[in-house]
Amino acid sequence: MKEIFISTPGRICLFGEDVDYMSLEVITIAIDKRIELKGKVTNTGEIRVKLDDFNQIMKFKSERQDILSKRDYVKSAFNLYHEYLPSNFGADITVKSDLLIGKGLSSSSAFSSVFVAFFDKAANLNSTAKEIAWKAYLAEVVNLGEPGGMMDHFASVLGNVIYLECREPYFYEKLDLKLDGLVIGDTLKRKKTIELLTLRKSEIKSGIEILSELTNDFSLLDFPLDEAFGIYEEQKNPDLKRILGVLGIRDIVRKGYKLVKSNEELDQNIVQLINMHHDFQKNYFENVSEKMQFLIERAKKAGAKACKLLGTGNGGSFLAYAPGKEKNVAKSILKNGGEAYIVKQDVGLTINEVNC
Repeated sequence: MKEIFISTPGRICLFGEDVDYMSLEVITIAIDKRIELKGKVTNTGEIRVKLDDFNQIMKFKSERQDILSKRDYVKSAFNLYHEYLPSNFGADITVKSDLLIGKGLSSSSAFSSVFVAFFDKAANLNSTAKEIAWKAYLAEVVNLGEPGGMMDHFASVLGNVIYLECREPYFYEKLDLKLDGLVIGDTLKRKKTIELLTLRKSEIKSGIEILSELTNDFSLLDFPLDEAFGIYEEQKNPDLKRILGVLGIRDIVRKGYKLVKSNEELDQNIVQLINMHHDFQKNYFENVSEKMQFLIERAKKAGAKACKLLGTGNGGSFLAYAPGKEKNVAKSILKNGGEAYIVKQDVGLTINEVNC
């Protein structure tokens, strides 16, 4: 028998919310809020999973599983590997986490990644990090029909800071960047991620159809933002407003990538881009709640240089970039009705195996 220990982080999307599932680019940072899995391989023919944080236990036989409930990440991950495992394969698995749920930090994707990595190791496939990330995306988004992209899975598995092109061949690059001063501000309002993403994708799709009818060569990859803005000013269609958000954030990601590669006036320019990113989210996706904006204003008064929404919005959390002022900013967020967490940049998925 053997025991397998796996740990994977949550992530901050530094630049790129709402563009990964449109096949564009993102820049992400893994953080030291992690999901930890301890699994012992057995020959009982049964998988037993204990979720410490929820005081829940689930059991199922080592055979292909019917998915009977939404967000059944464990069985979805297992189904990717059951044909590579012996018929009597069994496992006793315990999972614990300090990663915030429903706050735009990719808790579901980290959860999917940790189980994909466990079953991959148990099957002795030894897939690469990129392959693990892709399979975690299949387990969560493709096989369960959820509306997100693959950004979160690559961010969690690869760790630290990465640039990712969310389209074939899914090129990624680990960036030489170390950011301190990261604070997560929580509005304490739970966001409805699935519903919001489904609506957002529908609105963007409608905007694409409108622009495709009005232009001969529309593509999210290279259509100029100023030209799209001119069309919106004539049409005033709300779905076109979503396209402006996508194109604006697309351009910010690309500027951010060039900035990190050049390393010229890094701090000052990152501050500007983070604030610009938030403005596009607030003005063109209209997904920043009054409470969040209030907390952001207080965080800036306490010393945060820049703030931006994390995740789908209308609740959830935001990033405050506050190097040297982390404690002051966290206290301000707490004082004004939110929750705050000082986090650090972290490594990606780790796997350790022990024979017992």
